[in-house]
Amino acid sequence: MSDPSHIFVYGTLRSESGHPMARRLFARARLVGKGRVPGRLYDLGWYPAAMFDEREKRHILGDVFALPDAKLLAELDAYESGDRNYRRLPLRVALLGGGTVSAWAYGVAKPPNARVIPSGDFVAHRNAKTPRPVRP
Repeated sequence: MSDPSHIFVYGTLRSESGHPMARRLFARARLVGKGRVPGRLYDLGWYPAAMFDEREKRHILGDVFALPDAKLLAELDAYESGDRNYRRLPLRVALLGGGTVSAWAYGVAKPPNARVIPSGDFVAHRNAKTPRPVRP
């Protein structure tokens, strides 16, 4: 897979989250739509962790953005660098409107010691736990 020109986000960077970095992504990149990837999503508190696995029956729901330039990707790398277990990797994302796209995503290298989010949807999971919108 060549270097993707899209990014798949599933947590604090989703368009619904209201996080400052999510607002920056939404302002600078084009939202392609919702997508899903096979894997498990873990609840780490105010943010999730994803373990992507093509053999997994569960899916992680997120947003797909077209990246305008490498500078924004570097900013996202810096944002995600706070957890050494995270890594950026290329994935095939199934778009909910049909089709697939190659996209970067940040996943964990090993399963965290945390509860799995059964729905794979971090925003819905957090909003069910608290009346406030998702924010750090």
